[in-house]
Amino acid sequence: MPENPELHLWLQPVKGEPLTVRTADFATLDSAVVALNEAFDEGRILRFELIAPDEAENGFALVNFAHVVAVKVWPESVKGADDGQYL
Repeated sequence: MPENPELHLWLQPVKGEPLTVRTADFATLDSAVVALNEAFDEGRILRFELIAPDEAENGFALVNFAHVVAVKVWPESVKGADDGQYL
């Protein structure tokens, strides 16, 4: 079974500073876009397993999309903040 791709998610909350997380919770970039769009539409909470640097432990993030105004998602292979898809 192939491993899920590492995706980067940039989250802009209604209040506060943006947050970027790395996760492999989605089978493809397209499935991530669909899930994130649904979370936006329904104001749902999504749980992401975080990918941490090699020497740190991985953790989880719970994101309430009722309090997020923008998300950008891009695969790990894409370098640069101007690449990716905004939702």
